[in-house]
Amino acid sequence: MDQTRILDLETRLRAVVAGQFEIGELLGSGGFAAVFRARDTLLGRDVAIKVLDPSLALDAGAADRLLDEARIVASTEHGNIVPLYEAGHQDGIVYLVMRYYPDGSVTTRLARDGRWTPAQVARLGVGVAEALAAAHGRGVLHLDVKPDNILLDDAGHPALVDFGIARLIAAQEDSQRGMVSGTPHYMSPEQVAGDDLDGRSDVYALGVVLYEVATGRRPISGDSAKAVMANHLRELPEQLSSVVPEMPAALAAIIMQAMAKAPDDRFASAKDMATALAAASTPDQMLTPRVARRRVRRRWYSRGAMVGCGALLAFAAVVYVVVRFLKVFLTGEPPAIDAFRDMIPGPLADSARSIARLSDEDTLVYIFAPHAKGMSNALIITAQDIIPVTGGLPKLFPIAANNSIDIKRTPNQGFLLIKTPGLKVVDTIYRDMTGPEQQALMLGLKRVFP
Repeated sequence: MDQTRILDLETRLRAVVAGQFEIGELLGSGGFAAVFRARDTLLGRDVAIKVLDPSLALDAGAADRLLDEARIVASTEHGNIVPLYEAGHQDGIVYLVMRYYPDGSVTTRLARDGRWTPAQVARLGVGVAEALAAAHGRGVLHLDVKPDNILLDDAGHPALVDFGIARLIAAQEDSQRGMVSGTPHYMSPEQVAGDDLDGRSDVYALGVVLYEVATGRRPISGDSAKAVMANHLRELPEQLSSVVPEMPAALAAIIMQAMAKAPDDRFASAKDMATALAAASTPDQMLTPRVARRRVRRRWYSRGAMVGCGALLAFAAVVYVVVRFLKVFLTGEPPAIDAFRDMIPGPLADSARSIARLSDEDTLVYIFAPHAKGMSNALIITAQDIIPVTGGLPKLFPIAANNSIDIKRTPNQGFLLIKTPGLKVVDTIYRDMTGPEQQALMLGLKRVFP
């Protein structure tokens, strides 16, 4: 889109939204639309307004179809779809008011930082695939998934934008032979061929995007737009594992499957792709091939060593457990409060009744609080209830005849209170307790629940 058309769009947009939005700088433009930063004068927030070339909106039916798709996408309220605040068709232009993302798009981040780490690639893929699955579930295809249409917030969460615009362009170009909609570098083979499309076409485009951010280059290229489109039909991309040898094998396989030429060879749906990407994002699956091979070798070496030195290792393990046990229970400060029944001082009992909101009829059985903690972080047990207090706020768990209580010692994470089977409550009471505090609490609870 040339400068003259952009200025014309800006002028017409200002007239349409005058009094509601103040139009700011141009954020970007393409062949069919321009995006402006704007200020919502009523709500006092920055927004992005995309306005389409009037030549695309001359057909009111096509514009209405775009707005219908915009309403459907807006109703999904998915965290990985750019929120659409408003849409309109007035005086020959169609405009969409959306959330403003100051951190820009995947294109911006890729140009600034270069190719992404495997973890970043997987995170991007999961977010966009889930957004596509949500839209596909409402019957809306995107048809133009590309880095420019994936925006990022300051935490790196992706959000997909521009649903339905490619379909509007296609509706306007149906009468032009050989014309297809989309961005050449990200178009599926069936999109290039003008065949019937479904969600697997968006899956293909997402695979191309993930390949690009993982390698820093596009998988399919050419000297012209037509050459690129033709190459989507006949050329296979270089294996991702060859371009980036340190790419985890599971993630590389998912991206290559998404770019299969035949739709039946791809994932059946965007949801299936999101599930596969999530599974490939686990720590074990994110190992580079070199580290994975090293881990396998180490595993075999370890098995051989265990066979030869089993008895010695077992003895060493016993010694380690004993030393660790003694270290945990013999170091650190004692608890601030550890009082049982008649040994609970009157002022302490009054404080416990106040913070736990107890009546005089409630029988205090046990009060405990770690070192340097007071009643605002105490464990109060009455004849009827277990009451952990966190930050001065009590939480009450009634004691029933068919309930039992178990305290599991986990030195690095604290103590877990488990009540079964009646309430089926699992609640963390304390973290980072000293050895003497752990020992005191365990002994105290044994007295309460012999």
